[in-house]
Amino acid sequence: MSFFTELKRRNVFRMGIAYVVVAWVLLQAIDFILDIITAPGWVMQVFVLAAVVGLPVVLIFSWVFEITPDGIKLESKIAPGESVTHNTGRKLDRTIITFLALAVVLLLGERFISRENDDAAAPAHSTTAEQPRTAVATAEQDARSLAVLPFVNMSSDPEQEYFSDGLSEELLNRLAQNSQLRVAARTSSFQFKGQNLDIGEIGRQLKVKNVMEGSVRKSGNRLRITAQLIQVDSGFHLWSETFEREMDDVFAIQDDIALAITTALEAELGAAPTAAETQPTDNMEAYQAYLQARFLLNKRGGANMTQAHEQFVLATRLDPAFSKAWSGMAFNYALLPFYKADISARQAWEIVKASANRALQLDPNNAEAYVALAGNIIQDDLKTILGLYEKAYELAPRNPDVVNLYGDHMAFIGDFKAALRLEQEAIDLDPLAAVQYNDMAFLMYLLDRDEEGLSYARTSASLDPSAVRTNPLIIGLILTGQYGEAEQLIKKIEQQTHTEDDLVNWWWCFMYYQMGDEQKLRLRLAERMDKIDSGPGSFDMVFTAFLVAGLDGTEAALPILEKAYETSAPNLWWPMLFYLPEDISDDPDWLAFWQQPGLAELMALRRSSRPTGHIGFWKESTP
Repeated sequence: MSFFTELKRRNVFRMGIAYVVVAWVLLQAIDFILDIITAPGWVMQVFVLAAVVGLPVVLIFSWVFEITPDGIKLESKIAPGESVTHNTGRKLDRTIITFLALAVVLLLGERFISRENDDAAAPAHSTTAEQPRTAVATAEQDARSLAVLPFVNMSSDPEQEYFSDGLSEELLNRLAQNSQLRVAARTSSFQFKGQNLDIGEIGRQLKVKNVMEGSVRKSGNRLRITAQLIQVDSGFHLWSETFEREMDDVFAIQDDIALAITTALEAELGAAPTAAETQPTDNMEAYQAYLQARFLLNKRGGANMTQAHEQFVLATRLDPAFSKAWSGMAFNYALLPFYKADISARQAWEIVKASANRALQLDPNNAEAYVALAGNIIQDDLKTILGLYEKAYELAPRNPDVVNLYGDHMAFIGDFKAALRLEQEAIDLDPLAAVQYNDMAFLMYLLDRDEEGLSYARTSASLDPSAVRTNPLIIGLILTGQYGEAEQLIKKIEQQTHTEDDLVNWWWCFMYYQMGDEQKLRLRLAERMDKIDSGPGSFDMVFTAFLVAGLDGTEAALPILEKAYETSAPNLWWPMLFYLPEDISDDPDWLAFWQQPGLAELMALRRSSRPTGHIGFWKESTP
């Protein structure tokens, strides 16, 4: 008798199969139980190891022993005719069939439960902050992810850089509209401008699988654009092409590049091609002015944004039907009061309102126009403001500016749960933009999670060491009592040129306030009061008012708050005012101030939604 035949006779094969099937079913059951009791991962590993070690033991056992009517005996001691190998085989067959059936039931059940969990976890397609869209991509979407790096300006004139940057940004925006692609936001991808980094490193930092780079050469009315799409992991060029056209064909070039890229991704990854976009303007001079305005706006700063406004105005004069130029003008001017102290929110409002409404008349789906209106609106109806943000989010759910500003507003009205989700979503969309971590840091401070806020603030400052982006770091150091490091950082920034004097002064005031050094605080506050008395005032007057309230009471603070209310929109007061009026004083004049239009509605919202306990910077101050 051959060895193989003997293995079959002694049911070694059946025992092995039965053991594997039974062990698999038992391991699934054990895994389910361990998951319920949240046992550590090594426990399951022990069971799997035991099952693997048990297989050769069972095989040896089935070779050496055999089942007889008198029990289990050594095969060598079984008398002729005593073996019941056939009956044993039939019993093993029934065991195998039974446990196979259980395995099928388990597999089907697992798939059904998994699908239910996936459905339950999937985000609802709501346009409100209660159910914002998730920024976490599936594995398939991740494979279709890409970043558009700023195209290199190859023109003889360095000042043509605005055009190459603008072309890159416009192309990025086009691709981002393709719902099957995940495109890194402009702020993050433009971080690598002028850096000779490896494509693999860029892909790792931006968390994308594909990178597009290129160059632009502009000579007179002639354009030469070279672009290539590179797979990050392999360095393989999925597509590359050179376009030589007249300037009048710039929009056709954008369409051609977008179509070529998504066609390449379709061949490799199954993404549908990007449809051609409606041409925003027929006037190339207007388009170039628009690109220059965007270039200046993206650089921020009062001087740059003032020049940006002039270019937006020029673009709209050259083409009054240019909706994107009108909305860009509105968005730029809505931000300007934060960067230019001599322009108040109320002064900016008329320009914002007129230009944003004109943009919406020309294009009702212009999300930027809704955001501009919401961010600078001067009226009492906070529901209207919320509706504008919701509409912008519905139209552009993957625009990090829209998501970030929507999150800021939810924090402003006290809906911290929604604010946290939206600010995290903005970080996911734009992982290398300092402003996203800046705003998340302040949100953490408002929630008394100072150490977490400080961590976000350090990230913000590492991405952008400017005074504005270092602001949350200094605030966090002061809040956590690290006065020495805060003082060193303030002095370092104070010595730099072009630093905002008001911001530096505010840091000293806040640190002396937290330290309880009244003498130094009064000296610094005197500087702030001189500027308030002589100038139009700015949105940060409210910070001064609350410091004055802590020193001299609410009666002294009220005139400052009255002036702030006259010159600033209430929504410019975020994130400092998170004590409620009654927490600070029961003075009738003080409480009456907070009953004015806009403020009364705002305080009602905060009363209904804020967490228990005091929130904000003035944790130890209540006159």
